[in-house]
Amino acid sequence: MVPEQRDVFDYWRAKAPQGGYPTRADIQPAELRRILPSLSLIDVIEDDEPRLRVRLAGTRLRDYFGVEMTGRHLDEFDFGDQMDYWDAAYHEVVHGGRPAQGVVPLTPWNQPDVFQFWLRLPLANEDGRIVMVLGHDAFLLSEKAHALANKANLRIA
Repeated sequence: MVPEQRDVFDYWRAKAPQGGYPTRADIQPAELRRILPSLSLIDVIEDDEPRLRVRLAGTRLRDYFGVEMTGRHLDEFDFGDQMDYWDAAYHEVVHGGRPAQGVVPLTPWNQPDVFQFWLRLPLANEDGRIVMVLGHDAFLLSEKAHALANKANLRIA
């Protein structure tokens, strides 16, 4: 976990009511101003099959992915051999109700030397049902990131 992710996680926990999850209304972007370019908000759309739609993707995500993600569903993107990895990560957050973190190379985005250190946190509605995911992504290019990425896997906080 990169230091900014620890800050986001601590902020999320501070906003959560005892035994529950924070709501979108609890998250104040002005309080996270310095890391806004690395944040995302993802809606959980409940249809016959639940889908995830990017409500907001910070500019840093667009810079690294090379596409605007805001307004699009995650299943519209080709994650290549990382599809199962990302499915498991979002399953933990949305269905398991647990924060998740990990690191992956940006291979599907033709940047295998860049590593995405990610954090995903559940947000609930007033009934306690998870309806949104707060995300933070840091992108690193270094030997240290490579070494950390080789050791990392999907981790549940």
